[in-house]
Amino acid sequence: MLRNTLLIFCLFISLIATSNNINVVLQDDKNLTKDNTELEQRILKLENIILDPESSHSDLYRAYLQKYDVYKSVFNYTQALNNLDLALKEGVLTQDKDKIKIQIKVERLFVYFDLLDFDKVNEIAPTISKTDLAFLDEKTQGFYYSVLAVLEIRKKNYDIADTYLNEALVILEKSAPEHLPLIYRKKLGMYREQGNHDKVIESFEKGLYYAEQYETDIYIIAMYDDISVYYAEVGDYKNAHIAATKVNNLATEFNGHNRSSKLQLLEKNLLQKRKELEVENEKRNRNYLITLTGVLIIILLLLFYFFKSAKQKRIIAELETNNMRNELERVTQELNESGHTKLDLNAYNLTERQLQIIDLVKQGKSNKEIGEDLFISVNTVKYHLKIIYEALNINNRSEL
Repeated sequence: MLRNTLLIFCLFISLIATSNNINVVLQDDKNLTKDNTELEQRILKLENIILDPESSHSDLYRAYLQKYDVYKSVFNYTQALNNLDLALKEGVLTQDKDKIKIQIKVERLFVYFDLLDFDKVNEIAPTISKTDLAFLDEKTQGFYYSVLAVLEIRKKNYDIADTYLNEALVILEKSAPEHLPLIYRKKLGMYREQGNHDKVIESFEKGLYYAEQYETDIYIIAMYDDISVYYAEVGDYKNAHIAATKVNNLATEFNGHNRSSKLQLLEKNLLQKRKELEVENEKRNRNYLITLTGVLIIILLLLFYFFKSAKQKRIIAELETNNMRNELERVTQELNESGHTKLDLNAYNLTERQLQIIDLVKQGKSNKEIGEDLFISVNTVKYHLKIIYEALNINNRSEL
């Protein structure tokens, strides 16, 4: 039972160490060890951001990333990865999409590292170049080098691993010294494999020093757990017992699995509320679409009616124009018994333009041809024809 508890703590240490620095709702890594009520409140705040229609893609990206961090802190990696995917989906829609892609990739690397899925870790790690590190904050860079160090330790490349660990120490000493115990734990494990007793003790003492200085209980537990295992391996059972007792006394304060199950229930309830909200929105949108469709149909019917009415008016107007042309052409060409035109156009107050149109009508030209000849529009031709028709009083002429 004790060993299972210790394993949980070790995983938690690795997890906190590989978490990115998020500062919108989650203010500090230490907050991740607070009680379940506070974590629930954080989840609810983040859910409000996610459901807010005014939230931008950047807001949603940060909210999902913080939810990822919360679930990762209680070992719920399924929810953590799910929120990481949602964060990426929103992040690629922002101006910082290139930076975000790298950050999400590194976080995914950390998750699989925590899960000890080294096949996926080895698959992702080579895709992250040194230039990509510019997109990461210094703390995350330090954690990334610690992951590379572990990969080299697994391959027995201790010199390369030590170089990575030293680089991580330099970075974290400036940016996040509270996490230095993480690096010293990895150094302790590496020196333990090499059988270097002095380096093991030195790494333990330095790691414990920083853990106690920053009052990070989880690191204190992890340092004592590591050294207890080492003492047991070398046969120093007295010191192994002392260290294990220390671990046991501190371990009872932690209940990560219980927090995870409560957060899982909260997430389930939030998901149900989100689905209900989606159903309500769909219903509202459906009613809106039905109403809009009805209005559009009415508008289309009115447009069809006006179009048909206008078309009929145009047809009637065109017939009237043609009739006027025909009558005008007949009257102006009709001759009397002496062979002269019956209609004396000089007797009417017609303009030169109107006389030109009459002349072209007598030649049998269409309205379009008349317009082209006189450089006027067809509508202008029709307008003059109407005036001419009325001026000549063709409708009331008995001789017509």
